Amino acid sequence: MGNLYKDKLSGSRIGIVFGAFAPCHIGHLEVILKAKKENDGCVVIVCGEDGDCGEPFGLDVYRRFRYMRELFADDNQIYVVMAAGQGIPQKETEWESWLEIINLKIADSLQHSDAQKIWYTGKTMQAEALEKKSTDEVHLVDTSLYPVSGQNIRNDALRYFNAIALPFRRAFTKKVLVLGAPSGGKTTLVKDLAKLYSCPYSFEYSRQYQEESNVNDFELDGMDYQRLVTGQFQLNRDTIADPASQGMAILDTDVMVTKVYARLGAEDVDYAITPEEYAIVEQSANAFIARQLWDLILVVPPTLKYVDDGYRNMEFSEDAFLTTIHEMMLEEIESSGNLDKVVMLDAKGIGEKDEFSYYARYKQAKEAIDELMGHKQYNSDN
Repeated sequence: MGNLYKDKLSGSRIGIVFGAFAPCHIGHLEVILKAKKENDGCVVIVCGEDGDCGEPFGLDVYRRFRYMRELFADDNQIYVVMAAGQGIPQKETEWESWLEIINLKIADSLQHSDAQKIWYTGKTMQAEALEKKSTDEVHLVDTSLYPVSGQNIRNDALRYFNAIALPFRRAFTKKVLVLGAPSGGKTTLVKDLAKLYSCPYSFEYSRQYQEESNVNDFELDGMDYQRLVTGQFQLNRDTIADPASQGMAILDTDVMVTKVYARLGAEDVDYAITPEEYAIVEQSANAFIARQLWDLILVVPPTLKYVDDGYRNMEFSEDAFLTTIHEMMLEEIESSGNLDKVVMLDAKGIGEKDEFSYYARYKQAKEAIDELMGHKQYNSDN
């Protein structure tokens, strides 16, 4: 565990490393660790501005700063600061102005104002500019052992996934959401796909919550749904950030689904949640939904015979009600701007006319994931 508030760096020699870190990768880490080990500590400066190269991946400069602090939370010899905003000059063209601002950031990180600054960079252009514009010592680090760049990763993250620093991997992990009405085989499908692709997966948090709290669907009130919203979001977030991930996570249900069930409950007087409570739950759910970025959404339609698993209220077994839940989920997906990510798992098995088979649905899901991930080797039906 790292200290929430770190002491400023002490010592007479302090290494300085700066960059956009969009994302931080093994080449950056080589420079940072060298700067730390050869001195009394290292200041890492996360640079950026609105609309820079990290934002399309959900990595705005503040998020990158947070991830760098998380990465070095347990290292008291590394102090992370942020230099961001439109007021920061572009360092490639305005080095003197940029250094003036950056030196103020560095000074705030040091216990001794007279500490010697030693700059480390893996880029020749930056080393030459620093030598011309400052009187500090400058080291050009040989990063040839790790031929990877932020641009390489942004262009083909899966190819370079293992080179990405752990906290940043979640931004490049392909996120596959599976949702559907009750008893459609969704949970089994998620587990089977996770086995096939050897990837982390989440479960429907409400099932665990209701079993542990011994509370049924009718008894869930506004506070319960608030916990379900937060719990499902955090569970999915932790799954996406699983260190064992190799670039994909499969999520069983999300906050959109929790919102649908809360809304259904609020519209029925037999349920504990009131319309007033739902209004609060809706606001909270929408805030989480806005933060979710999906690469693929597999929707299981209500086409199979309902199986009573002792979990959901049997009122959900009526065909019309299952269809209503399905349509409400699609409305939520559309409202969230993710309708273009949907693949409807509606494939029929050989010789089947009215029902959809589990295996046909599994193959359809597998094909969609293979296309997303570029796993041509998985296209066999064997």
